[in-house]
Amino acid sequence: MIKVRVIHQIDLGGATTGGIDSVIKGIAQFAPDDVEISVVGLTSDPQLRPVGRWTHVRLGQKDVPFFPVGVTRTGMVRSKIPLSIKVLIGTFRYWKAVSQGADRFDFHRIEPAIRFFFDRRPKNLVVHQSMDVLYDRKSDIGWRFAPGLFFFIESLLIKGMSAVFCVRQSAVLTYQRKFPALASRFRFLSTWMDPNTFFSSDVAVRDELKLALCKEFGLPAESHVVVSVGRLDHQKDPLLALDAVAALLEVRRDVVLIWVGDGVLRVDVEARIRERGLAQNVMLAGLRPPAQIARILQASDVYLMSSAYEGMPISVLEAIATGLPVVSTSVGELKLIVKEGENGFLVEHGDAQALAEAVQRVLCTPDDSMRQASKKFAKNFEPHKALGLVFESYR
Repeated sequence: MIKVRVIHQIDLGGATTGGIDSVIKGIAQFAPDDVEISVVGLTSDPQLRPVGRWTHVRLGQKDVPFFPVGVTRTGMVRSKIPLSIKVLIGTFRYWKAVSQGADRFDFHRIEPAIRFFFDRRPKNLVVHQSMDVLYDRKSDIGWRFAPGLFFFIESLLIKGMSAVFCVRQSAVLTYQRKFPALASRFRFLSTWMDPNTFFSSDVAVRDELKLALCKEFGLPAESHVVVSVGRLDHQKDPLLALDAVAALLEVRRDVVLIWVGDGVLRVDVEARIRERGLAQNVMLAGLRPPAQIARILQASDVYLMSSAYEGMPISVLEAIATGLPVVSTSVGELKLIVKEGENGFLVEHGDAQALAEAVQRVLCTPDDSMRQASKKFAKNFEPHKALGLVFESYR
């Protein structure tokens, strides 16, 4: 049995708030019988998952050991101390519990790896986006104020990694150029979705789910539902999505956007909704567990992503798995997921009018051809295809 310990700022038992959390939960859930995953992270519920104590979280058919080293909060308030630094501090405080019983370690941010610099056990790093985004002052990542320091720390720690998985192909090439002596350690990792949770339904079930969704949010039964899933932050750029909805409403009045997620821009989003008169056409659904997200996707007509930058977003894979056509900004690895005109459209970031026009094109498609294409493409992103590379690296 290979015992792998994941170190990240995740609350394993909390609502999934982003793609990285989904990746970690997927690795734990789909690990083969010869791999045991345990997770060190943060807790949003110290009573159920107390700091400094091993508990178990049920994921699919598995009970996954979880050890919180600190507390996190969900929702609108940004932590004064970066969560990755909270985890780093916690690894010092609880080093014995964190380090004992593991054969190797996985990191999804570089900062917690500082504590493991002198630990000779094998370590993996998963990079979820190109870190060149630190040079973009609009980035949400705190290191944007000191990118040089980040890349210095990264250069020290990355040499101790047995493998570095990047969810952007361009990031693999960037790292191979920066660290030519380590080129073979950098590999592209496709993300995936959970087909047991995210799957397509027939027309009768979709109609039933849509009626229930419209009833929940007080919408007319004939509404065309556009859905977005993601944090309310600068990376996901929800304000651009609102502008796209406003432009779309100039053409048709039967469109509603449901945004699933929460974050630090919620107040700004609510203000923009009021300013643009979108209260009847934009619903903020807050954080939802995966099963509820799947039902919302199944009941919707179009998936909209307005992100400024991405890696390979799991939310889009989950959308196409339910048969949704996708309209998105052309960022990250979206071109691997969305085939222009077949299961959706890609537009340049910042162009709300283009997003609106692309959504309108999808809604005007007379048959289910885009839904069928999405379901077909989704089969390329099932866990056993993507995760085999990771599990083999453990062995």
